[in-house]
Amino acid sequence: MSTTTAIPSSPAVAALRSPGVARLLLLSLVARAPEAVIGLLFLLRARDLGGSYALAGGVSAVAGVGMAFGAPLLGKAIDRLGQPVVLVCSVTIASVTALVAGLLPNSSPAWILLPFALVSGAFQPPIAPCLRALFGHIVPDPTVRHAALAVEASTQEITFMVGPLVFISLIAAHDPALGLIAASVALFLATVLFARSPESRAMPATRERRSAGASPLKRASIRTLLAITTGIGFTFGAAEVAISASAEEAGRPAALGLLLAAYCIGSLVAGLWSAHHGPAASPIRTLLVLLAASTVGHGLLAVAPNLWTVGAVLVVAGAAIAPLFATVYGLCGKLAAEGTVTEAFTWLGSGMFAGAAFGAAAAGGLVSLTSPAAAFAAAAAATGLALLAVTVTRDALRPGADAARAAA
Repeated sequence: MSTTTAIPSSPAVAALRSPGVARLLLLSLVARAPEAVIGLLFLLRARDLGGSYALAGGVSAVAGVGMAFGAPLLGKAIDRLGQPVVLVCSVTIASVTALVAGLLPNSSPAWILLPFALVSGAFQPPIAPCLRALFGHIVPDPTVRHAALAVEASTQEITFMVGPLVFISLIAAHDPALGLIAASVALFLATVLFARSPESRAMPATRERRSAGASPLKRASIRTLLAITTGIGFTFGAAEVAISASAEEAGRPAALGLLLAAYCIGSLVAGLWSAHHGPAASPIRTLLVLLAASTVGHGLLAVAPNLWTVGAVLVVAGAAIAPLFATVYGLCGKLAAEGTVTEAFTWLGSGMFAGAAFGAAAAGGLVSLTSPAAAFAAAAAATGLALLAVTVTRDALRPGADAARAAA
């Protein structure tokens, strides 16, 4: 008697049934939830120690700067030495630093948090880039791998909702020090379990030094993808400030959480839809369409007449985010040179962090000088510039373009 194995009709289901994918995805989400709020947790701790908003904002910014600069270095080390050793070492430093910051006496000056925030940010383990790099090895089918990346990009939105809810609303709102302590423990445990997984331990490493010319940024394709994530990051940073200002201007500051949730839900639903339907035939064309949709969506926010309309449009504007990241990550996995994949993914993350920081700063100035509508317009303009960059350099994203350019 012969038996047949049921083949899932949905690539997303097939991705989640692939060995190790669901388990690694869950661990990565637990690890990324505290990472998503580490800057805000340091800000609250600085205020708890009596620091001004200016100083607290500086402490938070230092953590973001550390993450932006530290991630590529950790990614490069992972490509050379393997995931387990680098992840365990980095999370130990990051967690212990945040833990000590939480345990400082309440009589400590707030400025003393600056070095703790910098070190903890710089050594945040690059779990998301590691997971995306692993998908290239444990999910061989391109359609199923795209679905895995789309599910990962979609569920990433959950960390942006769960992280603030658990570590900010439930813990840090009552005791900022305890918020840092809880986040450091969760980050450490989830990262160590991820690093000890058989898939992570089996991930190949180069075990040799790379020349400076082997940097992923030497490839025009990766530089183009970096420009995209930097533009998207600026859009995120500007939009979050504009959303907050819109709620305050409308006299409904408590609506901020619902508005941010609407932004995330649009991305989550669209990402899962993308995972279910599989990759598009032309990822470059998909990039152009999604960037155009994001530009229009954020542009509409600038002319929304009231807070209810802002909430509705946020669902639409957010819908392009997860499919866009899934497409970018899929291209990165294909176009990065062997032995540089993890570092390439971390550069994309750093671009997003840096873009978000600049976007938030620019939007803050625009809100102060004009209105939230101007900040929404700036968010749309950033995605529009990313669209322009892809339009001009689209040939760099074609398979073999980097090799042809190097041979010329």
